[in-house]
Amino acid sequence: MSTSQNSLFRFAELAMFRLIGAYRIGWLLDRSGMRRGKEKAKTAKTPETFSILLGETPLYRNIGDLAIAVAQESYLERIDLGEVKEYVENDRWDALTYYRQAIPSNAVIVLQGGGNMGDRYFGLDLKRACVVEAFPNNRIVIMPQTSDYNGKLGEALLKYMRSVYIKHGDVHIFARERRSYELMKKQFRGVDVQLSTDIVMTYRPEFDESQIGKRHGSLVVLRKDGEKLLDGDGVKLLVVRELSQVFGNEGVRFSDTIFDRSVTLQERRNVVLNKLSEFANAEIVVTDRLHGMIFSAITGTPCVAFDNANHKVSESYNAWLKEYDFIKLATPDDFPDMLQSVLSSRGSTRYDYGSMMQRCEKIRDVIKEYISR
Repeated sequence: MSTSQNSLFRFAELAMFRLIGAYRIGWLLDRSGMRRGKEKAKTAKTPETFSILLGETPLYRNIGDLAIAVAQESYLERIDLGEVKEYVENDRWDALTYYRQAIPSNAVIVLQGGGNMGDRYFGLDLKRACVVEAFPNNRIVIMPQTSDYNGKLGEALLKYMRSVYIKHGDVHIFARERRSYELMKKQFRGVDVQLSTDIVMTYRPEFDESQIGKRHGSLVVLRKDGEKLLDGDGVKLLVVRELSQVFGNEGVRFSDTIFDRSVTLQERRNVVLNKLSEFANAEIVVTDRLHGMIFSAITGTPCVAFDNANHKVSESYNAWLKEYDFIKLATPDDFPDMLQSVLSSRGSTRYDYGSMMQRCEKIRDVIKEYISR
């Protein structure tokens, strides 16, 4: 499908959501799933008593997004505001239909965070609209996000999502860096928007002892998709040249934050921990992935990061990680100097999880205020 054809399809899809309704369109997309959910609600023998419904969590290949899901679970457990139920995005329609009828009146819906608000990940915004319309009488909290609406399609999508949030009346959006925060305040006037860290910054990895060995060599984690800002081959050659001078050719390893397949819910945490252990076993990481930088931070691994296309790397670095001497933001021009600066630094690589939890207190407060009614 050409770019123009894809754009026309997206506009048509958006028109369908407006016409039919984001929740009701589920009867066209997954009628059997909605029937299962309705039947489950009808035959339920005891009422639900949970406080939080964590929704739209992923099982797809992006380990950064899988880490967000794991970190959200951990965060909600640590703030301890009551029982948490969760559904994964694969089970959307039966889950929405069931919980729509079974959800307690004072329960809060908490939706997956990430970098997927905007036309680049068009479908994920529409899926959020489905959830918001499914629960008109419960508070909705959207975990820390990056805003990225561009072009005519982005403008149309933004207008639609704004109308969905305002109609609901109790949606609370958290931005994970200041640029998105300032944008969202303008984009979603009339909706509560607050600033917080990416939730993975609060996550303390629960490593098994067998997963951590002696640090050795360097790890290179560079994008290959549309979010890369820099010329991939040129940057890769520069990075390899500089790292090889320090670690030798065998000391330069390559990795990615994309898994080789979708995962099961039971596998998700271990997939994330295995990737984090890979970072924790490196002497230094070079990356242009946001979660490559964050994985380095939470494992105390020195890191030199490049920015990406929507600047969420630089924005997150400047907002939350600039205080750590073992994390540096670089351009291709100053990469050799930044690399040497990190390698020669004798400062601590200790990461302050408590500080990051404090920076997410507003999330807890918004959830607690509603549950306590």
